[in-house]
Amino acid sequence: MLRRSLCIAIVLMFCSSFAVADHLHTHVGRNPDGIWDNEDDNQLWIFATPDSPQWGTIEMLPTDEYIGDKQIYIAVLDCWHSAHQGNGLYQLDFNDESTQPDWRISLKRISFSDTVNFWMEDEATTLEILTSDGSIFSFETPRWSDELSDGSGGLGAWYFHAHTEFLALADGAGQTFSATFTVIDTGSTSFTESAQYTLNFVTVPEPASMILFASTMFAMFRARVRK
Repeated sequence: MLRRSLCIAIVLMFCSSFAVADHLHTHVGRNPDGIWDNEDDNQLWIFATPDSPQWGTIEMLPTDEYIGDKQIYIAVLDCWHSAHQGNGLYQLDFNDESTQPDWRISLKRISFSDTVNFWMEDEATTLEILTSDGSIFSFETPRWSDELSDGSGGLGAWYFHAHTEFLALADGAGQTFSATFTVIDTGSTSFTESAQYTLNFVTVPEPASMILFASTMFAMFRARVRK
């Protein structure tokens, strides 16, 4: 299986389904029907936004790295974040700052469409993760933020925020890949496993304006590694 550790600082992020240039999150919450006090209150939920839960096809940009005659592509979506809607419908908890919640959210791989040319890495360590079906990657323990919605009109909440890179080897633009996951709670709450969630990817040509930027970012990374 072809694998190579890779860490790329891409700060311009966008998705083909959402015409924004921003830092985008795939969210993890609970209560997928948005109604409290029924049977799905403690079921975990993966979503893009509450109104549009499913991401459209996610673009993968070419890098200047190759393995053999195939080029490495990297997805423009890489962030996972706990849900913090102001209405509180999907919050993982409502604890105050003095009480760290017991949930420990983890990503579980169900399947990859291509187990040779598509893989994931933990951005913080550049190590490959979720290397087989059923494997689990644990997000960080809950941290407190004074700036996130507490779900009741105020601010202050426990959260997690993690980056995982989606990488692929491809011959050029137009190649497609997909990855299916669930999220589980490996802590001591009663949260149940989410429904399966699939992310779809397509390799695209790199815009001319991004070529210099991408090359510069790779050079900076290599210089940092050498030091």
